[in-house]
Amino acid sequence: MSGPDPSDLGDRIAKAKAKQTERADRAERQRKNSVNTPASMALRYSSELVASVVVGVGLGLLIDHFAKSSPWGLLVMMGFGMAAGIRNLMRAAKQLSEDASKTAETPSSTPETKDETR
Repeated sequence: MSGPDPSDLGDRIAKAKAKQTERADRAERQRKNSVNTPASMALRYSSELVASVVVGVGLGLLIDHFAKSSPWGLLVMMGFGMAAGIRNLMRAAKQLSEDASKTAETPSSTPETKDETR
């Protein structure tokens, strides 16, 4: 009753590692392709701006209702909502540009690296 052949075990480990790296590469490619599409960026930007303004208007209406200071609460809070929305847009654009620069710096995507490996 001898155990499995040690060389067979090495082959199985090598196959498992190759399969694992293939899955990781496929997941990374899928993440890069699906995250930064123009439609998803437009949806993100517009929803952040609209949500900020809606929250500001809602809070302004609540303040006006309870403080009986119509229309000042609405105007002030709508301004704060617009400012928060613009701030969120700037933050999202900065994050997007940082992600783009990180992907541009990877060696697999630069043409110089591909030419050197030939």
